[in-house]
Amino acid sequence: MPPSSEIQFSSAELLDRDFANYKPRLSFGGDTLEDWLNWRNQLLLELREQLGPFPYEAFPLNPQIVSTENHDKCTVHKVIYHSRVDIAIPAYLAIPKGITAKTPAVLCIHGHVPGGKESVISGDGEFGAPYGRDLAEQGVITLSPDNAGMGERAHPSGGCDFLWRRLNYLGYDLTGYRVYDLIRGVDYLQSLPEVDEARIGIAGLSGGCWLGIVHAALDERVQAAVLSGYFTTFAQTSWFGHCICHHPKGVGELCEMPDIAGLIAPRPIFVEWGTADVSRPVHPAFEMAQRIYRAANAYDQITLQEFDAGHLFSGEQSLPWLVQTLSRK
Repeated sequence: MPPSSEIQFSSAELLDRDFANYKPRLSFGGDTLEDWLNWRNQLLLELREQLGPFPYEAFPLNPQIVSTENHDKCTVHKVIYHSRVDIAIPAYLAIPKGITAKTPAVLCIHGHVPGGKESVISGDGEFGAPYGRDLAEQGVITLSPDNAGMGERAHPSGGCDFLWRRLNYLGYDLTGYRVYDLIRGVDYLQSLPEVDEARIGIAGLSGGCWLGIVHAALDERVQAAVLSGYFTTFAQTSWFGHCICHHPKGVGELCEMPDIAGLIAPRPIFVEWGTADVSRPVHPAFEMAQRIYRAANAYDQITLQEFDAGHLFSGEQSLPWLVQTLSRK
């Protein structure tokens, strides 16, 4: 046995050693459509189990409109609906003016930013385009809810860590808890007479990008997705201090983030990334997801735009792409 002066005691450094040679158990390693189908079925099953538990039955939405604001090109309603028993979700529902037929809709997922849903409806540009409002002005219905623990659903004592501790104690995962709320958001959109229930997309920045990846992977009603500012890998983020809410317990044993994005195939995704956003690099995550899309015979359904900026939602190319993609469905 070596002398104690030569023994490594630091838990962090020992884990760094293990991490250097680590490969997630269900990271995609195939090339063919059959490989992809078999892998997808297995990863979907285990990912659902990892992020659960989810309710067995959907609680009634019990929706209500609490206020309305008229704008030049759209009407914005403040709405409330339920995801679980006693869990009410505040959201903005933006409806373009002049629509006369069932219309595509987009669930707009806010980022890990102050104000929650406000940033995507009335944002001042600090985090880029207010995509919930911009999409409505381009003719698409949008729903912009607050994520659990954020916006109006925040608690004065703390944010994600505060909520994570309580959910962890009760046996829930924070990502799964938030994603189930997003699934109920699609339920709400599909209940609206103005919405074409077969043409629903999502858009998300930062933490909303992460939640959008998982949501689109688990909910096949999502027909197209814009994923901005956090299309990266767990290895490049969780190991270096990003918020705990982006990293479910044990997910790194299961797969990498681009693997989850690969579950969305063959449905189209548009990835955008500001090149100055160096702590959330899009490479090699995009290439990893591309490989999965290629195996799924959907190589032309994954797009990347890099733009000269930092951590924000560009929308210059992605929002017109989303409108056009949903309109063609």
